[in-house]
Amino acid sequence: MSSAIYRITMKNWESLVDQKIRQAMEEGEFDDLSGKGAPIDLSENPFEDPDWRMAHRMLRNAGFAPAWIEERKDIEAEIQAARITLARVWTVFQNARHTQHSESAEVRWRKALEDFRARSAELNRRIQTWNLKTPAIGFHRNVIDFDREIDRITN
Repeated sequence: MSSAIYRITMKNWESLVDQKIRQAMEEGEFDDLSGKGAPIDLSENPFEDPDWRMAHRMLRNAGFAPAWIEERKDIEAEIQAARITLARVWTVFQNARHTQHSESAEVRWRKALEDFRARSAELNRRIQTWNLKTPAIGFHRNVIDFDREIDRITN
């Protein structure tokens, strides 16, 4: 079927559907629906596995989120802690330049870089595993770009 014929067919189909809905509305078939005038309840995820719905509702009511959301919070907290630690050592290193403590500060900076690289690699493994657990690609988190993080802190 060519795309032009497909579009015409879909347009006719949509017109037929619109006509049927309009006709039903005119005949009052939607007047006595339950919940009329009330807001739609969007607290439930219509795409959620029904087997898990009750468990997720209980967790949500108790102040918990699904495990993959809780894990994302843990990963983000660890990333932030690693960034803060590295930034603090960078500040010490910068303040110690041209002083009697410059050598020890440089050693500490190099050690902090090694630690951050190792921590980033471990967090990237966690992120990649976490990305497999998320329900949709829109929730995925990018891995840590070590060089970009260093540039962000040192510039």
